[in-house]
Amino acid sequence: MIPWFQYLSFNIGPLTIYAWGFFVALGFLTSFIILLKKSKEVGMDSESLTNLMLLIIVLGFLFARIFHIAFYEPSFFFSNPFEIFKVWNGGFSSFGGLFGAVLGFFIYGSSRSWNKEIYLKIADLLSFSAIFGWIVGRLGCFAIHDHLGQKVDFFLAINTPDGARLEMALLEILWLIPVAIIFLILRKKVKFGDGWFTIILLTEYGFMRFVLDFFRAVDIAHADVRYLGLTPAQYFAIILLISGIFLFYKINKKST
Repeated sequence: MIPWFQYLSFNIGPLTIYAWGFFVALGFLTSFIILLKKSKEVGMDSESLTNLMLLIIVLGFLFARIFHIAFYEPSFFFSNPFEIFKVWNGGFSSFGGLFGAVLGFFIYGSSRSWNKEIYLKIADLLSFSAIFGWIVGRLGCFAIHDHLGQKVDFFLAINTPDGARLEMALLEILWLIPVAIIFLILRKKVKFGDGWFTIILLTEYGFMRFVLDFFRAVDIAHADVRYLGLTPAQYFAIILLISGIFLFYKINKKST
């Protein structure tokens, strides 16, 4: 069992660094470095890539906030509207961030008149880089333990002051590491544009989040809201899974 710890922030001289934000920023940096190194393979220069990433990041954070407000704590924010702007208190939806990123991706592609081939090449590149940045970013969630799970007697549980619980961020990281390894192996066999990186990311992450969210805690403060027994993330996970299967069908149909 993992001993209890919690690192909300740390100091560098007079500067206070918040652990969640630090690892999220480091995750973005990790993905961006990978994107820069691989951008020539999809015909993108560094300026175009930077502009695309800026749009993705801005819309990602905007919709991460909007989705959290709309789907997780609507009554709280309706009663306290000024809290909407207090982003330093937390309250971001990962699937909202993903929605914003996808929206930014299509807005940028439309402005550049990308064809289907370019869309798939860039989508594969983004999917490849995202898996590594996501693992790093989730370390921030693990550091502050904002996604605790149910009480269990399990060697990967964390011994919280309230008892041993699953640590959902840790489980997600452990689930994603084999996918990252598969991506590295697959990278030697296929090129960006074949669709495999996008298909795997959509189906694997959609399936993973749908399953893992059944084990999230329901007996703690700020537990994820349920709609008909499912968390908001599970509904979005279903959409991801269907999208991955649909893309696989379209690509497989085209190649036969």
